[in-house]
Amino acid sequence: MRKDQAKTKRKSVRENRRSDINDVSNENNNEKSRLSECGFFWDNNCNSTLKDKESSSSSEDEVEEKPKSKRKKLSAVERREQERQKEREIRQREEALASNQLPNSVDQFDRLVLASPDSSIIWLQYMAYHLQSTEIEKARAVAKRATKTINFREENEKLNVWNAWLNLESKFGTPESLNDVFQEAVRTNDSLKIHTHMLTVHLEAGRQMELEKIINTIVRKFKQIPEVWVNCGEVLLKMGLKDKSRHIMQRALQSLPASEHVNLIARFAIMENKLGDKERAQTLFEQILSSYPKRVDIWSCYVDSLVKSDNIDIARKVLERAVVQTLPPRKMKTLFKKYINFEERHGTEEDIVRVQQMAVEYVEKQCNKDVESL
Repeated sequence: MRKDQAKTKRKSVRENRRSDINDVSNENNNEKSRLSECGFFWDNNCNSTLKDKESSSSSEDEVEEKPKSKRKKLSAVERREQERQKEREIRQREEALASNQLPNSVDQFDRLVLASPDSSIIWLQYMAYHLQSTEIEKARAVAKRATKTINFREENEKLNVWNAWLNLESKFGTPESLNDVFQEAVRTNDSLKIHTHMLTVHLEAGRQMELEKIINTIVRKFKQIPEVWVNCGEVLLKMGLKDKSRHIMQRALQSLPASEHVNLIARFAIMENKLGDKERAQTLFEQILSSYPKRVDIWSCYVDSLVKSDNIDIARKVLERAVVQTLPPRKMKTLFKKYINFEERHGTEEDIVRVQQMAVEYVEKQCNKDVESL
């Protein structure tokens, strides 16, 4: 009996031990399963405490690296725009420095042109620095260096340097050196702009023969551009060659289409009033208005030209002729407004009232016509 009880007890103890072992094993398995589910080592979808600790030290680096990755993804156009913006900022700073305090040594100028290689202002100041010391060759070398350094996209900046170089050769060089620079400038720049600048170069130097030669070249190469004829006529007037200027106008009328004739004659009339013969200017305006009396803009230019010449009485008479015409209401309104403004500046209270009354009478007359037409 006792033996049976002892066996039963030992069996129960063994079974309890197995149960405990199984429970521990199950707990371990559960723990492993729980850790596996949490992704402690293997699953990248969850964030464990340890993983957070390991990555915390590099989190700031990741934040800093994000903008870098974005910058790497900028398009080529955006990168070029950023570079241009930086260049503009540098140029603005350097130009501000140059305007406030000019460098006083070659090294300082070299640093400036290195920082702002496309700034014609700095290159021109560099040239002027050498010219002040009558170091012509050094100024010429700076000009040559500038034309090779400035980016080809900066056409105006390059043109500024070429124009300055032409001025330098005109004042300090020889006819041969001036012609050499001119030929190179024409080859690498807008030909019309270089030729137009040469008009000023020869005018300032008083070289009449060279001026007429360049004019003949310009009007032959660019005869379809009205501005070319106007510029040539103007420099001839400034040179005192009135007859040659008037001959240029006649050649222009032969070369340009008829649609350009009125504006061209008006511009030559304005030039004559300013630089030549005031009576001839009036004659030209009268010729235009006799054929085109409805051109309100010509009436206005005529009056302005007379006012600038202090011919107030003649200007008043011109306005009186203008407002008695039979023109469309919109054009008459412009003329009356011009007349009233004129009297407000140059007339008396009675003159202003008189013109206002003329305007009222015109309006009433137009209203009556409208009523009758109904």
